[in-house]
Amino acid sequence: MTIANVDVVAPRDRSGRALARMQFALVAVYVVAIGVALGRAASFSGHLYLPHQGDEFTGNADLWPGLWAPTALMMIVVIGVAPWAAAAATLVAGTRLLTAGMRSSAHRRSLIVGTVLAALVAVSSLTPPVKALLSWLLD
Repeated sequence: MTIANVDVVAPRDRSGRALARMQFALVAVYVVAIGVALGRAASFSGHLYLPHQGDEFTGNADLWPGLWAPTALMMIVVIGVAPWAAAAATLVAGTRLLTAGMRSSAHRRSLIVGTVLAALVAVSSLTPPVKALLSWLLD
């Protein structure tokens, strides 16, 4: 009984490309949700502004009639949950960037940029304008 020669296959390079793409997608969805909410508020006032509960333009208006209702729900979920996911992705990417294999990876720069953008999403959720926008959406 003989054993066939087996070629040793190097493990797949885990370069962080998937993590960077996920971070970019998360940031894009968050920015689009913020933009749609601000655009919807601007459609009531005629100009771009930061809406808040009970403001003069949207205080008594039906903000999300008909087909807008599912869109409002998606925006609430994205604006409320995306910063938490971005914070988690930032922690994972930060530890991934500290590994030795990442120093020579071709995708290191995109992971760094994605990590910075994801960190900005997480931090932006703590600012008063985003909190006011989320409370306006929940109103």
